[in-house]
Amino acid sequence: MAGGEWYAEAVRWAASQGIVSGYGDGTFGPDAPITREQLAVMLWRYSGSPASTKDLDFNDENKISPFALEALRWAVENGILNGGGDGRLAPQDQATRAQAAQMLKNFIEHQEEDF
Repeated sequence: MAGGEWYAEAVRWAASQGIVSGYGDGTFGPDAPITREQLAVMLWRYSGSPASTKDLDFNDENKISPFALEALRWAVENGILNGGGDGRLAPQDQATRAQAAQMLKNFIEHQEEDF
């Protein structure tokens, strides 16, 4: 990211808050689609990376990236993210706009409950 992009200030803020960190190779990937687990990680980090004791019970748990496991436990425990009727969490699937909107709504409602 060169710095003159329209989203640069938002990315710098999110990075300074520990919400986003980009990829291991140092790139950010601003045009890359976001996965369900990546979105959950961002919300979890924004919340202060709270611990969760939730055991996940999905058919595709083995597809959860190690960096996202705790965030997904938290997101499922707090009703921010859930699986589909097929027993899958689909962590590596791209988040649709509808899924992202639902996750944000659930996240905001969860935040309001904490106050």
